[in-house]
Amino acid sequence: MGTQVVVVGAGFSGLAAALALARAGVRTRVLEARDRVAGRVLTRWLADGTQLDLGAQWVGPTQDRVNGLLARYRIATFPSAAHGTSAVLFPDGRHAGVPEDAGRVLALLDAYAERVDPAAPWTGPEAAEWDRTTLAGWLRTAAPDPATARYLGRLLAGGLLAAGPDEISLLQTAFYLRSGGGSRALLAMVGGAQQDRIVGGPPVLAEALAAALGPDAVRLGAPVRAIGQDDAGVVVHTDSERVEADAVVVALPPTLAGRIRYDPPLPPLRDALTQRMPMGSAIKVHAVYPEPFWRADGRSGVAFCLAGPVTETVDNSTPESPRGVLTAFSYGPEANALRRMSPQARQASLLDALATVVGPAAGRPEEFVEYDWSADEWTRGCFCGAPTLGSWCGYGPELRQPVGRVHWAGTETATRWAGYLDGAIEAGERAAAEILCRVDR
Repeated sequence: MGTQVVVVGAGFSGLAAALALARAGVRTRVLEARDRVAGRVLTRWLADGTQLDLGAQWVGPTQDRVNGLLARYRIATFPSAAHGTSAVLFPDGRHAGVPEDAGRVLALLDAYAERVDPAAPWTGPEAAEWDRTTLAGWLRTAAPDPATARYLGRLLAGGLLAAGPDEISLLQTAFYLRSGGGSRALLAMVGGAQQDRIVGGPPVLAEALAAALGPDAVRLGAPVRAIGQDDAGVVVHTDSERVEADAVVVALPPTLAGRIRYDPPLPPLRDALTQRMPMGSAIKVHAVYPEPFWRADGRSGVAFCLAGPVTETVDNSTPESPRGVLTAFSYGPEANALRRMSPQARQASLLDALATVVGPAAGRPEEFVEYDWSADEWTRGCFCGAPTLGSWCGYGPELRQPVGRVHWAGTETATRWAGYLDGAIEAGERAAAEILCRVDR
């Protein structure tokens, strides 16, 4: 018997869609361009067994779908390192925790977020105004001073969406806060989205999902180039085969979904949407030391920088390894500036920034590992895609709307925990539910 549904992409969203369909008795095949499953997560192991998570790595409370799957497959988690005092590096010195003035602005943004429908952010009386207002522009009026505005711009646009605050709308910011349960849930370590990590790395869970589908369900190294559809069904083309089915789930970021050739072509509004949700721009680097030396000075390794190439740092050491791992993130314009440097100059710039955070010893790591998802052919950016100014109101209704037999998944289409693994799983399950309403089993 032939395939009933093709899923394009073996990230968490595609695997979740395939698993939901398979459990309902639908014959499903997953086509993945990479030579591995898991999408925007990747774990690298150093020679001594130290775990480095190069992509998405955290799970936290209220992320019920991903935590439920971890429990189902008996995959353990461990708490993110939480030693010492976190810091915010302002021009006037080092502060502990979120400055009081910034907290008041975050509270106002949380109130705005409560007025956004995460399933339809383009609705509501303020939607059009918020969609044409940049986060940077709003902060200039809402923050009490330029330093607080700059801090919150880097914190929210950079730390949440890997972009500059002049690239992100106020509506997108409010939607993202609503989707993740508010600023505290999104930004906190303990009790927040960064609370826990996965033993063995997130790919362990993706591999368990793929294994549950059966040995022949996932085809790796099979980039989908074209999708055709008519009244009889769909035909999905890779470099080496064509697969016929009743329906297809495209579980890719919108901008990558737009690179597939469709016959008939996508409707104008859907195609325009794919051009208006660029991927975020992030560089993630790991500096590895014999031990987490910063803890002896009472520092946590968790810091936010108001200036320089690094926006934030975390202690990414693991309980199984004695070595210290300090991870730094660069976003948006700062990440782009780093890309224009030679590898040697980029490393020197990043290590200088780490030395500012935890002291001169940070400039002498035993190993230095960087990963740039924007250079990844099958990702082209991280953390996720986000609508450009005006695009929620102009094109948002097309984000989840099927086009005939073509359905859309991916964490960008989630209404809860969009941009996270949990949102990816939600989106895949939603796309599967759409198909189960139409496919004969």
